[in-house]
Amino acid sequence: MKKNLSGLICVICEIASLTLAMTFLCNLCFAKQDAALPDFIFNGNPVDAKAIGMGEAFVAVSDNASAAYWNPAGLKQLEGKYFTTCINAFQKTDASDDDLFAGDSLQGKKLTLLGFANSKSAFSFRPISDYSSVYADKKIELRANKYTFSSASQYTNKMQLGININYISAQLGVTDLLNPAANISDGNGIAIDFGLLYTASQFIKLGFSVENSPGYIWWTDYKRNIIKSHIRTGMSLKPAGWLLMAFDYENIASIKKEFYHAGIQQTIAKHVFLRQGIISEKFFSNGDKKSLTLGGGYELKKWIIDFATKSYQLENTDKNRVAEYTFSLSMPF
Repeated sequence: MKKNLSGLICVICEIASLTLAMTFLCNLCFAKQDAALPDFIFNGNPVDAKAIGMGEAFVAVSDNASAAYWNPAGLKQLEGKYFTTCINAFQKTDASDDDLFAGDSLQGKKLTLLGFANSKSAFSFRPISDYSSVYADKKIELRANKYTFSSASQYTNKMQLGININYISAQLGVTDLLNPAANISDGNGIAIDFGLLYTASQFIKLGFSVENSPGYIWWTDYKRNIIKSHIRTGMSLKPAGWLLMAFDYENIASIKKEFYHAGIQQTIAKHVFLRQGIISEKFFSNGDKKSLTLGGGYELKKWIIDFATKSYQLENTDKNRVAEYTFSLSMPF
């Protein structure tokens, strides 16, 4: 019986090896083309109204159920189990949709996050692309979602570590406008994120996170795409019980841009919070490439409702202003 079982295992291993070898040879013989896609197409949008209200300076705060996105190490700060969701409610502007969504991979999609989190782990769903536009003489339509499992641990008394393992499901439609032909390709990918949170003192915390390190998507009809890294590092200060300040540096490799973030949160009454922030492409310059944020929050029996507005200027010809409104809800379960 054991000999028969060993023989069966050997046969299965030989078949699997032959299948892998044939797949490799087929890939060599039938070379795939590159999928020509915009650089920003897998970036998604920042989530959580609390973080946005603080100018997206959140990597060293990460103290709510959205921590897996900002810094998975921050999950260790949670007390209890939470369900969370974030909705990009609407944008108010005089700009056309083409101008408004020119660099937005989600193009106004409302739901940006669904998740469950506790102090040890989290699971979340986040759309990263809902794109439809013309690029390089081709009509591109891409739908891509991230499914994320997160885990956090207490490495030392002062340091927490976290990791995200992301599965990416995608579908890409490409229509050649010069030589009319259409193709639909399925994509599957994986990405790993890392986070660190260090308590320097009673008042100071330091945070670091890197998203998509590495990140890849494999297509049925195209060569794989490398999803470039997204780095955040920052510091939070709590000089008083009613005041929280945070400062972040952000590097987005896909669009080759750096951003500086600063934000504050004030407790103006019991369980009532007011937030302000600024985001600048240069080091808090007075130029056009900066955003201002304003937000608030209310906590009732561990139910947390947050809202934020983000005001920024488009890079189109008319330099239109945009006011973007975001709402988040977290509740225990």
